[in-house]
Amino acid sequence: MKLLLNLLSVSAVMTALYAQAPTVDMLKQVLNQRLQKLRPDGSTERNVLFQEVRQGNASGGDYSFQVTALVRDYGPGYPANRFYGETCVGRMDKRVFRMSRNDFGEWQVEGAMTVTSSDGRQCKPNPSAGVSSIPLSSLQGTPAPAGTPASAPAPAAGQGSSALASGEYACYGSGGTLLIGLGFKVVANEKYTDLDRKSTGTFTVQGSSITFHGGHLDGQTGRNLRGNKFVLGSMVSCEPFH
Repeated sequence: MKLLLNLLSVSAVMTALYAQAPTVDMLKQVLNQRLQKLRPDGSTERNVLFQEVRQGNASGGDYSFQVTALVRDYGPGYPANRFYGETCVGRMDKRVFRMSRNDFGEWQVEGAMTVTSSDGRQCKPNPSAGVSSIPLSSLQGTPAPAGTPASAPAPAAGQGSSALASGEYACYGSGGTLLIGLGFKVVANEKYTDLDRKSTGTFTVQGSSITFHGGHLDGQTGRNLRGNKFVLGSMVSCEPFH
């Protein structure tokens, strides 16, 4: 009995962690980490200053955020050659990003990461060694909180789903738009058909991923499979139709 209670407790914690929606601070942390990895060559310092972040609607395992932020890059140049580098600043204006957990339970963010001149990015030569032409203190916004969002524990071996529950499934795009052409019906033995039962195929489930073989979804792979719900690509969520 004690072992059973412990297993139930672990299962409850895993379910709660996977179901937990990311907060605005989590988005800031994950997006900042992603942008830091994309720091331009020649720049030794990148600052991401968030001015406004709005949380949008959830779609399956995806969560949308609208971000307004400044991205500042400082490069020291080569002072020995009297070249002191430059500082560049660009702005993400109400840019939409989507967060979801990957197969290892870690939060990931997707969206356009590049800030170009079309986004108002401007560069100015630095006046002297170690001095920025656009001081960080002159810009408005706040950095991401320190730390990294916790990962959800990976499913234990043998605890993953081997099939979807039988029945009809609907798929939705951004904003909850019903995508009729992607809908399907699950029949026994990991087989599926389109809604008109004119094409048939099979699917396999491995961990939190589902891959379709044959039929109208041939080659498609879903991720974040939890409770008969999964995500196709970055914008489409599929779940049982009620």
